[in-house]
Amino acid sequence: MADPGKKKGFLDRIMSEADESAHPLLHKIQEHQNTIILVIVTVLVLAAVYSGYTFFQERTKQQALDEMNRILAIDDTEDRVSALETFLDTAPKAMQGGALLELTRIYMDKGRYEKAADAFNRLGEKDKALRPVAVLGQAKALELMNESGRSLEVLEKAEEEIPREFRNQYYTKLAYVAEQAGNYSRALEAYERLKQETHATDPGFIRYKMDSLRQMIEEKGS
Repeated sequence: MADPGKKKGFLDRIMSEADESAHPLLHKIQEHQNTIILVIVTVLVLAAVYSGYTFFQERTKQQALDEMNRILAIDDTEDRVSALETFLDTAPKAMQGGALLELTRIYMDKGRYEKAADAFNRLGEKDKALRPVAVLGQAKALELMNESGRSLEVLEKAEEEIPREFRNQYYTKLAYVAEQAGNYSRALEAYERLKQETHATDPGFIRYKMDSLRQMIEEKGS
């Protein structure tokens, strides 16, 4: 039986067999082996936690997608609206935009424009990528409620946020709503911006509207 006093640890055996020039490095490793082991264990634990978190996220997304598909298959409109509102309380952020879009579609189809305006507003807050669509939708819903003043306010607040690809629709809507609200100067400005920035395909109509608005401004001022 081996003498316990003559037993050597793994690092001791390596050191006894290694070149003397390597001993300082092995001494350092031996001195800090507990720290090294702790770091390795921490890295492994973090990797396991991240893996578990990623799996949980993927499973949550799949469950949410399954729930969304189930909701969209509901025939009764009121039941679908109720299910969508409940779904929004717990849905992943990436799926909230789709649920809100479906709500806006239902409310607009049913003529429930106040509800539609609110849903469009929530959509713009939840999903920045869909904000231009949300702004135009909210303005349209308010316009259909004969709330041209509120519609104009919504559009004007968002002017700096509208990307180039939406400017044609934006300034067309702004010009129309401003005229309906009796703000002819703002409507004229919108047509001017429409002409300058979007190279509108119907310059004749825009010139006609601008001339008409200038005349209305003169009559209003007289």
